[in-house]
Amino acid sequence: MSAIIGTKQYVSYFNNPHGLVQGAIGSALAAGSVVGALFAGPLSDRIDRRDAIFCACLFWLAGTAIQVAYNGYGMLIGGRLINGICEKRGSIIVIQQLAIEWGIFIMLFVGYGCSFIAGPASFRTAWGIQFIPAVILMLGIPFLPRSPRWLAKVGRTKQAIDVLARIQAHGDINDPLVVAEWEEITTVLQAEREALRGWRKFIKKACGDVPSLELSHKHGNNFPARI
Repeated sequence: MSAIIGTKQYVSYFNNPHGLVQGAIGSALAAGSVVGALFAGPLSDRIDRRDAIFCACLFWLAGTAIQVAYNGYGMLIGGRLINGICEKRGSIIVIQQLAIEWGIFIMLFVGYGCSFIAGPASFRTAWGIQFIPAVILMLGIPFLPRSPRWLAKVGRTKQAIDVLARIQAHGDINDPLVVAEWEEITTVLQAEREALRGWRKFIKKACGDVPSLELSHKHGNNFPARI
């Protein structure tokens, strides 16, 4: 967006948006990411991270299509809101941040090149280029292995171990690293099954601490309160 909002084509077509309007357009992506963050975890647990990423690509394509086909502020904000839903934070922070910086770098050049296109086609083209990385990712997703943790969670134990072995030890299921990681996965999954679901575990812990604290004060702190 930052590569486009300064072009004369954008300013002219949208009647020089500023203040609340431009703020809403710019922040819609972040607002959508809040919604996406609420559903990313449960969706990944249900259908696996690989399929969840594929679903995110569909949202991205839909949001981009709305932006390119917009006829007013509402469609533009709505398209960016949908695009924001598919923003997902990964665990490999360095690689993710590197990808973000390269994306910004490329988009600045795209915005500069599109600034020489006359009329609304200038920013429609720039926004339409967002289709390309999503399509490339969707084509590559079928070649990615499923998450071993998700496979173990749904009872596909043999497949989970095979995936771990291929990733960590060139297919050797007896490799110490594979065995150690498998034990870690099963231990975590067992703990999750025994724990309360959702926010109930936090509520139970908070409520469970109150009697202990009160009892500690009554007895002059003769024994430590349960933390």
